[in-house]
Amino acid sequence: MTQPIKHIFLTLCLILGVYTVSWSQLSDNTSLIDSLSQAYQTNLYTKPQLAKEAALQWLEESKSSNIPLQEVRALYALGNLSNVTGDYKNTIYFTNNAITLLKKLEIQEGLAACYNILASAYKNIAEYPKAIDNFMECLRYAEITDDKTQEANAYQNIATLYLLQKEYKKSAENLDRAANLYRELGDDDGVLTTLFNFANILKEEGKFDQARKHYQTVLNYREKEGNKAVVAYININLSQMLVEEGKCEEAIQPLKKTLSLLKELQFTSDIAIVLNDLGLCESKLGHTKLAINYFQQALTIGENQSLLRYNSDIYKNLANLYEEENNYKKALEYYQKGVATVEEKNSLDKEKYVAEIQERYETELKEARIQLLEKEQKLGEAELQKAELTVKRQLLVRNVLIAGFVLILLTLIILRISYVKRLRIQKELGEQQEENAKQKINQMINDHKLSVIERYQEGQDEERARLAREIHDGIGSDLAGIKIAFEHYVENHENEAQSNRIAKAINNACIDVRSLSHQLHPLSFSKIGFTSFLNDFIEQISVKSELTIKTFFFPEEEVDQLSDTILADVYRIVQELINNILKHAEATEADVQLTKHEDHLNIVINDNGKGFQKNKKPGIGLRNIKDRIHKMKGTLEIDSTLGSGTSIMIDIPIN
Repeated sequence: MTQPIKHIFLTLCLILGVYTVSWSQLSDNTSLIDSLSQAYQTNLYTKPQLAKEAALQWLEESKSSNIPLQEVRALYALGNLSNVTGDYKNTIYFTNNAITLLKKLEIQEGLAACYNILASAYKNIAEYPKAIDNFMECLRYAEITDDKTQEANAYQNIATLYLLQKEYKKSAENLDRAANLYRELGDDDGVLTTLFNFANILKEEGKFDQARKHYQTVLNYREKEGNKAVVAYININLSQMLVEEGKCEEAIQPLKKTLSLLKELQFTSDIAIVLNDLGLCESKLGHTKLAINYFQQALTIGENQSLLRYNSDIYKNLANLYEEENNYKKALEYYQKGVATVEEKNSLDKEKYVAEIQERYETELKEARIQLLEKEQKLGEAELQKAELTVKRQLLVRNVLIAGFVLILLTLIILRISYVKRLRIQKELGEQQEENAKQKINQMINDHKLSVIERYQEGQDEERARLAREIHDGIGSDLAGIKIAFEHYVENHENEAQSNRIAKAINNACIDVRSLSHQLHPLSFSKIGFTSFLNDFIEQISVKSELTIKTFFFPEEEVDQLSDTILADVYRIVQELINNILKHAEATEADVQLTKHEDHLNIVINDNGKGFQKNKKPGIGLRNIKDRIHKMKGTLEIDSTLGSGTSIMIDIPIN
């Protein structure tokens, strides 16, 4: 059966976004070099070919201008780019040149970053002893230059070495160290990279659901940044989990999409990984020839890039497929190559050396912790001894004075606390009583005001009712008798014009008296309809004056259904306001709007009259209106300026 490549490309992702070295001593004002540097940074993870062209030109300009510091920066940039694209031979070449030049210039800053990227390249081509040596150099120079960023980067890469050996716990511990350093530095990008590598650990442990969750978190951030490189790496991992779960048909499409992206980025080593995965899927689906084609393409790249750990698996995969095709000659050939590659990759000396270096690294960390604990323990013991001597010297004097002093002190404290507590309680009681008294006074004043207003308005309403009865029963009855008598008289004098005019005048007087009686004390609005009554009143005003009044009632049926108590007050308010317009406004047009809302009735009355000053003392009519609104717990707003008319808005609660 074909074998999957255990992907170590995840270690390459550690350089993405974290190997940005602070070259504070390596700055220059040359505008062309600065623009080339910017072009490199812009295209590093999206258009690596353009980034490479910019870096090469940057290197040439630095050499021709004899600026060695810029030459170092350009060499580092080319090494970093080669590591991103999987061209590890060039990574080693350019980075070694950068290290040589830095040492020649006697500059230590930047060496930690160079050794870190160099170690990463050796790790990716399975040169583990060299990788460990360079990581140790990175940590040494990071400590010398106090470069916590590169220290964190080194911990991340060491974590991936443990992951290769399936030491998941130790790998996670190193990632924790890196993450803590990134948080201390405020480096969110570094923290995000550690999250990616935690997902790699979960993937290797077979915890695919948890791994997908972490991969998706990182993927969301990197897609927003437009970081195509990391997007490609995450998609490879997601596709590989599908392969390991046996979902080969489902994995093919995302693998092809990722392959296109890697070809666009020219990431050759990772192209080999995806080609192998495609071959693996096609072989499991029974497409043997297509699988062999993918494996052959992957092997071409692997042999060219010296990717020993990839090649051994590809050789075995091809051997298995040729065996299924009964081509035993080729099957044996590729099987022998696979065995030879494994032996080359996993020699006993390399494994023993890596184990020793790892043990030394862990021992150094433990020794540093032990020394720190010992120092803390010694310091604590010294402090304790000093405190004991001081206590012994003062013990005799204390024993004589302490009992009496404590007793007096406790007595004073208790008395003081009691006194303060009593004062506070008395003060709070006084403030509470004063506040209660104020509230009662305010309530009494408000109740008295409302009572006066209500009695005043009740008196007004009673007087209106009395006048209405007097007019209706007295003058109205007399006019009715005169009208009947005159009608008998007119029967004998029908042709006299004067008689007709008198009859018409008597009739109009009867109508006016009846209207005046109804206005002073209208019938129950539930019987006659409030809006109809108000419309009749306004129509009579319009007929008798030069004022044109428009009415708007919405919804009319719901307004009519309000209680007679509210409608009576509303009628008095509207009546008083229209009388004010007639008397004072000199207006020609006016609007009366009544709108019923869920919890209140809104009244708006506008006119185009001469307006008035707000600070002018209000008349009796306006005061009556305010008192009536106050009694109904409503609100009144007046907007008026001289020469611009007046707008009055009233809200009356109806619940």
